[in-house]
Amino acid sequence: MKYYKRHWQETTGDALTGSWGFSWFYFETDDQSWVTRQLQLFENGQVLKYDTEYVEDKLGGLSEAPLDDSFAPYEITREEFERAWSSSDYKQFPEIVITENVLWGQPRLEGRRLAVGDIVSQVDINSTIYEALQDYEITLQQARQALYYCRTLQCIKDKPIKFCHNCTLRVQQEGEADGEEQDNWKRADRLFKEYFS
Repeated sequence: MKYYKRHWQETTGDALTGSWGFSWFYFETDDQSWVTRQLQLFENGQVLKYDTEYVEDKLGGLSEAPLDDSFAPYEITREEFERAWSSSDYKQFPEIVITENVLWGQPRLEGRRLAVGDIVSQVDINSTIYEALQDYEITLQQARQALYYCRTLQCIKDKPIKFCHNCTLRVQQEGEADGEEQDNWKRADRLFKEYFS
């Protein structure tokens, strides 16, 4: 692995992050110079973090191209990279929210009445993920986020008011079942590996 730190004297130009100012990029790369971990620290204190498991969200994503030779002067030690990585916090899944008055507090896509568990089910029952995207009018990135959120049991950490209606976690929470619930995180793990690994 190699590690780099480089100042970026441009804003992102993106509507969501363009006002955050200039930034420092930290990269970890493999022996082919592909980025395996990436950290972006902005002037206003905001942080973006991505790795080979958490590749993208609505705010940004892991570099899609290997770093070229122009990065050689910016090489740093692993220790410096790890200090920056471990000392920075980033809330993953910015598109997944929990609000008391929508879907009874289930984890859902921001701006939609669409629970994470419903996305998992829809991807599972369709013959391809692209049919699910079309049916629910969501992006591939949103489907990836939902599957990753579910497979890592992020909902337990987020402590929703209600777990997804079609998940056995909801049965544990309420003590009632209608026979349709499944271990959604196991389904999400299988589907994530099928489509994104």
